[in-house]
Amino acid sequence: METRARHLAALFESLAINKQTTVWTTGSCVCVFVLCATHTHTMATDERNFRSYYYEKMGFRGVEEKKSLEILLKDKPLDVIKLKQFCLRFPVPALHRNKVWKILLGVLSAYTESHQWIWEQRQIQFSDLTHALDVMGNTTAATLPSEKLLLAWLLENRCLHFDYIMQLQRPDHLKKLAILDTCLKLFDREVDAYWLAKGFFHFSTKFIQGHVKFKELMKMKLEIEDSTLYKHVIGLGAMETLPLEYWFGQCFAGYIAETSLVRIWDKLLGGSTQIIVFLAVALILHFRHTILACNSCEEINLCVSKVTKETSEIVVNEAIELWQEHGGPIGLMITDLPKQK
Repeated sequence: METRARHLAALFESLAINKQTTVWTTGSCVCVFVLCATHTHTMATDERNFRSYYYEKMGFRGVEEKKSLEILLKDKPLDVIKLKQFCLRFPVPALHRNKVWKILLGVLSAYTESHQWIWEQRQIQFSDLTHALDVMGNTTAATLPSEKLLLAWLLENRCLHFDYIMQLQRPDHLKKLAILDTCLKLFDREVDAYWLAKGFFHFSTKFIQGHVKFKELMKMKLEIEDSTLYKHVIGLGAMETLPLEYWFGQCFAGYIAETSLVRIWDKLLGGSTQIIVFLAVALILHFRHTILACNSCEEINLCVSKVTKETSEIVVNEAIELWQEHGGPIGLMITDLPKQK
């Protein structure tokens, strides 16, 4: 028995496992137990790593991320900073996007106990606005859903004009209509689309106000990525005719398919405004060969306007890769997310 104990002790030392220096007459049983437990732990770790690797290879990368988000959503109160960090690192699962966006946009508070009451008040407010529009005759059965929601927003902000049809054609309102259209495609209920779109109107205003700054940043990033393409675009004067104000002012709503655009908006809500700039750069880089063959600004504008659903997915992937290569969330940030009243 003593010889066996010495052999087992040597084995444990070679495996870098802490051994008990107690009575060795029963030590063999203890030793075998520890060894088995260690082996089981290693197998569990290997199995978990294998599952993660398998999910990723099979296109189910969101399995672990979804679990992480569900844990964050159980916090009381919710940690908004951690939710923003999650949005910067991962795409938000579609199942939770509605709730996460509402929290980050200030539609719902960080205190989950109040969510039901707050949302009931939001619904009542929306119902009152749309009912008022019906009573005043501003909406009919022919009114587009996006137009109805924009009229509700104008009424809420006390800036609805008598000639509201002309008012809807203003450039800043056309940008809002594009955002509303995208939100209506993403969410089933008009009340959800309304409150979430209101939050993105905040970003639209920020981008319009900082249009010159974002344009210069885009030029700088494009020159770094492809100096030949940059010189060609600048040489034709196309940078002045590209619809940058609409790209930025609409947060690319109406230009990029909503199913792909949501991943950009996730990071926008996480706090990074640079992602929109990199999306513009990625869009131009994607059409590189076609743009280099263009001889006028009009041809370039026509080229970048042809963004299919498949192209949208490719461009968004390239934009996120560029954004990550250049530091991800580090850079221009929006920290004053809207607090909706």
